Amino acid sequence: MNGFLEVINDNPLLSSVGAAAIVALAGGGWKWWHDRRDAGKIYDFLVASRSSTSHTFRSTEAIAAHTSISEKRVAHLCSKHPKIRRNEKEKQSWRLHD
Repeated sequence: MNGFLEVINDNPLLSSVGAAAIVALAGGGWKWWHDRRDAGKIYDFLVASRSSTSHTFRSTEAIAAHTSISEKRVAHLCSKHPKIRRNEKEKQSWRLHD
């Protein structure tokens, strides 16, 4: 282990590549965590909405207003979520996949 650290310390290019890899992994992990947290908020809202209203679909605007997530982010996360489907007739509305 000591030899490995010595090689990294003696080689600035290797040190830079290693640091960049660590930063990239940390950034990717941060983005994954935020996406998962916000997608969970959206999913929970749709589940609650399904049981409390007669609306089948909820608009991107309504989801954004109730979850405090931007409309652009709501649309992006809903389009990627495996349990959420977009209304084919009205593009900016979403429902839970049955």
